[in-house]
Formats: sequence, structure tokens, C-alpha cells
Amino acid sequence: MKIIHGTSHLDHDLTEDQINYIAARYEGRDGHFIDTFELPEELGTVPCGLYGPIMGDPPVEREHTEMKKRGNREYLSRVINPTIGEPFIADPMTLFRQVQIVTVIAGPHKEESCILYTAFGGPLAPQEPLDIEAQIIAAHKAEREEFEKASGFSKETKKLQDKIEELSLKRH
Repeated sequence: MKIIHGTSHLDHDLTEDQINYIAARYEGRDGHFIDTFELPEELGTVPCGLYGPIMGDPPVEREHTEMKKRGNREYLSRVINPTIGEPFIADPMTLFRQVQIVTVIAGPHKEESCILYTAFGGPLAPQEPLDIEAQIIAAHKAEREEFEKASGFSKETKKLQDKIEELSLKRH
């Protein structure tokens, strides 16, 4: 697995030492994979913004949340409102807790057999529906662009093809 700066998603506040550890841990790995592991103690912790049973917390009730945009996403996510979610927030100043658990997602990219897509603090959580939709659209767009480089469709329709065959039969 390679880490490609500018392509690998490295904006989850991992330190350079932590990123180097990840690169060494998965050196030589190929294909798609998702792995969650515990960082060695000497590498410190990473921030994690998850709350709820996935982190050993009680369920986060609806009255402690609101729908807001996260980061540069174009859709709304269920987020804890810091003014009403106090029982769930480890550090109200950052809304993150520090953990030693890291999740890595990697796979093929262009000519590379495996690059780091992203790494973040905490366990893998299900993707949000619109996140998945955006990825599907991007994948189909790339697939479509590849298709159009070497393929095409007949502009003839079935109705037109039937008419051509009918005329051809009348001539014989």
C-alpha cells in the first residue's frame, strides 16, 4: 500500500509518525481492504468524533442532535449539538475524544495496486446514504468515460431497424 499525498485523504489529524506507521504496517498489501487496529501506545492517540453505542456510550437521543453539514459534504448529517448534547461530549471544546483505534481504507487507484484512501480515529461506521450515492456516481462516471474512449452506440432504434428489415424484405 502506498500513501499518495494529494490523493490519499489525510485530513483526520493523524501525526506524521502515525501515517508512517500505517505505511509500514501495510507495506506490500494489494487490493481493497478495510482494517481497524490499535495504535501502539508510543504513537499516541487520534481524534474521534463518533458517539453512541459504537463507542460504548449510551444511545444518542434525537433531542441531543441536529441535522447539519459536516466538512465539505453537500448533505446534512446527524450531529451532536454541543449546547444540548453535553452528556455525550468528552471534550465540549473540540467535540472529539482521543482514541488509539484507527481505521484504514485502501485499494487500487489508477496504475497503483493499492493506495491509502483514508485513515481516521475510531471504528468503521456505516457510510451515509448520500456519501455512497456520490461514490457510485463518480465510479459510473469514470467507467462511462473509459467506455466512451473505445465504444459507442448505434443511433438506430429498434423501430428504425424493423422498418429497414421490412423494406429489405419487400425488395426480395
